[in-house]
Amino acid sequence: MKPASRLRTGASRSALRASLLMAAIAALVVQQVAAQPAVPKLRYQPPPNFYRSAITPPDDYSANEFNAGLQVYPFRPFSGNIEQAFRQSLLREWIDPRYRETSIAAPPEFNPVAIPGSQIALSARFAENIAGIPRQRMRMLIVAGNAAAIVDASANNMTTWQRAVPAFNAMAATLRVETGAPPPRMAAVAPAEGRAIAGLYMGTKPKYIVDLNRPAGHGSHVMALHYYLLSADGRVYRAYDEVRAPESDIGRFDFDAAKRADPVNSGRYAVQGNQLHIQMGEGQPAETISTARPRDGRLTIDTVLYIRQ
Repeated sequence: MKPASRLRTGASRSALRASLLMAAIAALVVQQVAAQPAVPKLRYQPPPNFYRSAITPPDDYSANEFNAGLQVYPFRPFSGNIEQAFRQSLLREWIDPRYRETSIAAPPEFNPVAIPGSQIALSARFAENIAGIPRQRMRMLIVAGNAAAIVDASANNMTTWQRAVPAFNAMAATLRVETGAPPPRMAAVAPAEGRAIAGLYMGTKPKYIVDLNRPAGHGSHVMALHYYLLSADGRVYRAYDEVRAPESDIGRFDFDAAKRADPVNSGRYAVQGNQLHIQMGEGQPAETISTARPRDGRLTIDTVLYIRQ
């Protein structure tokens, strides 16, 4: 049997190695956070006489006088040859399912575009075949560094497209890329601070409803309840209509299961001074929300007031 002193020495050495390993991991995490590049911002003036939906992302605009729309997708990181991917697939997988094309009437026509602040900008003009009617589309890829943004315009037919083009061109003329701030660090939330913020916040905002009696791409917006659920340890989940939990007990909500089933609406939050920062999505924060931290159980996000229940 080994002497007790040797056992203690061996245990001390193991503890030291573990401590050094944890310190190295912590240093690596700090380096990775510090090395996060700034996310570019796509600036523009909205198209005139278009209504902006409260549902984001993407920024969604609908013409007030005819059937045409425009969506702006924020910059997101990419790997590989993004221009080649755009020419091959039009980056269809980046498009919100509400506006994603199902078939193309003919090969797209590609043209370079000059956008201040971008490295590459390329437009694709094409028509989507919907029940034999060519829905007119124009999709623009804008690249800055290792991030890309999308502008997607459409109209239900050629006549409507011709009416919409002046508004689309007016908006396109204002497009520019600016260097954004690095994404906020999602640091651990202090226990007392997290407990003060945690809860289920309820608001009301428009919800898009697909019209199953009409061709793909048709629908309307209705007002609906919208929720943000914030945990004491910095996790976030959002949903329309209701947030389901075992026996309706929000304290038992499974954030891990929600993250697996609905990653787009799952994320984390951090508090910096009087600001609340929320990052939704996994791996590529496609959506970052910064707003004033909740006060007296009231939280405002994108002009919508949410009340803690």
